[in-house]
Amino acid sequence: MTQSDAIPTATRNSRAPLPAWLIRMLRPAPLPLDWTRIVAAAVGIGGPAVVGIAVQRMEPAVLVSVGALCVSFSDLTGSYRYRTKRVGLTVLTGGFGFAAGVLAPGPVWSAVVVVAVSIPSVLSSRVNDLCAAAGAQMLTFCVVATGHVSTGMPPNEQIAWFVTGELLLLAMVAATWPFRRTAPARAAVARVFDALLRLFDAAGTGAAIGARQNLTKALNGAHDILLGGASVSRSRVHDRLYVILARATPVVEASVALAHSGSRPSGEALAALRSIASCVRSGQALPRYRPAPSGSVVEHALDQGIADLIDAWLRVKSADEPVFQERLGPREHFRLWRSNISIGRTGWLLAVRMVLCLAVAEGVGLALNFEQSYWIAMTVALVLKPNSGSVFARTVLRGFGTVVGVLIASVLLAVIPAGWPLAVITVLLAAFVPEALSRHYGMFTMVVTIVVLVQMHQSELFMDQLPVVRLVDSLLGCGIVLLIGYLMWPPGRSPALAGRLADAVETVSEYVSRALAGREQGRSTLRRRTYRELSDLRATLQQQLMEPASIGRNAEVWWPSIILLERLVDAATGRALLIERGDDDLRLEHTQRLVSTMRTAARQLRIQPDAPAHTLRNRLTDVYTEVVS
Repeated sequence: MTQSDAIPTATRNSRAPLPAWLIRMLRPAPLPLDWTRIVAAAVGIGGPAVVGIAVQRMEPAVLVSVGALCVSFSDLTGSYRYRTKRVGLTVLTGGFGFAAGVLAPGPVWSAVVVVAVSIPSVLSSRVNDLCAAAGAQMLTFCVVATGHVSTGMPPNEQIAWFVTGELLLLAMVAATWPFRRTAPARAAVARVFDALLRLFDAAGTGAAIGARQNLTKALNGAHDILLGGASVSRSRVHDRLYVILARATPVVEASVALAHSGSRPSGEALAALRSIASCVRSGQALPRYRPAPSGSVVEHALDQGIADLIDAWLRVKSADEPVFQERLGPREHFRLWRSNISIGRTGWLLAVRMVLCLAVAEGVGLALNFEQSYWIAMTVALVLKPNSGSVFARTVLRGFGTVVGVLIASVLLAVIPAGWPLAVITVLLAAFVPEALSRHYGMFTMVVTIVVLVQMHQSELFMDQLPVVRLVDSLLGCGIVLLIGYLMWPPGRSPALAGRLADAVETVSEYVSRALAGREQGRSTLRRRTYRELSDLRATLQQQLMEPASIGRNAEVWWPSIILLERLVDAATGRALLIERGDDDLRLEHTQRLVSTMRTAARQLRIQPDAPAHTLRNRLTDVYTEVVS
């Protein structure tokens, strides 16, 4: 592996006393505060408690708060359009799941409904990020509804109050239009280039050491936000930012060498770094950069690194909207979107795992006749939520967060009287829910546990043993996940990632050959198989990144290649639709050369699995560029 393949956190991980997977599990994401989400959660989740005390109707207030809590779980920092789409879809699916749980006629039927809802919930995670979030909330709040949040109220009223809470938070999100902002991942990557500029300003002064340390922190922060403990789902923005961060390594190395020698780069290089930081934040494209013909070896390395980074950025950015897609009609666009949906073997295995664990959880609750047994199933549903990182890490963090949350809630309930003082505490805790959700799963579990226990203490549903019951049920759910949902799918069962990647390259090459040759027979079947194989490959990478078995495995270096393979299939599909319509054509020799390049890369990857990852990445980039042109 060359230096250009290394992830910028290599220095940190090599010095860390703990393994990389444990660091990812324990470290909170270094995100900036998002005041729009904080205010929305405080008003939507905590506000109903204040109103409920004022009008002395706590049961409807709790239901409104639960509805707002459902939507807040899907509200992530991002563009205004992304947030409203994500939250709006969750309002529909969350309301459906809650209604299904409330209308279940008894405990046995409630268990059946939960297991049935879990199947579409898991399979939706294979569609896209929006559907994955909506499906997860559908299952989670179906489980909550089976706990009979308000047994003294008719089901239709319970559903109405729950949906009111959802719509309240949706309205709060919609009201953030004047304060819309880009995703924090953009700002994190841009801070790397800001830190480089400050490093040059501090060169030769006493502040140089601090500037170098800040650069390391910026690199680590950007990496943690893009991959550290988060979902590795298909997101073009995050994929593009990851490519930029990976290509920044030569720029960082040359900059550090220049600053150490006390030299400054040319004005053109400094201006380029400023433009990169600005355009990463805004999402705008950059003009190409031409390296200076003269200068020292290190200055030339910096210029060449900047030029290569900008070229890679432009290629990835232009790949988001290939030229040929402008000629596609509505029917072809729909077919292209539909072709991206791939459940695959991994999707069905995830569904089977969820069904099995939920069935055991519901069975344990029925057999032991627990008073709040739905918390067991809810723990299973939340921990096994697809596209959410390591099951092992989430299980451990949820158990730890529940223990700490129960202890803090017990202290609060013992020293703070019910009524207005506790309502103020609820508002303050609710404001912290979205920040905890984005930063750390254990922290999020702790905060939600405290909020739920405090709210139930305010209502007539509280019992003296409730904190202990919550703790026992949650830990029992974690035990079910560890024994059945984790040990039955051990991380070491998957073959080496390089071998699976070589298989995927060959499969994609076969599909590209058939698609660009205009052969329609069997193409749909092959396309589905190709998407499934790539989806399974993504899941394998995510698993290796976050599990203890990933010690010593440099899985991250293959991430850009997987991104390119997915986009290559998308591009070949769109190009095939044009060829099928007679509006495009490729010479047979051209297609054969592209396919031959891919198959040669696959063979070399099998022969030399430890070869530099950039070799495969560069070949796939060249093929992709020709397909989308």
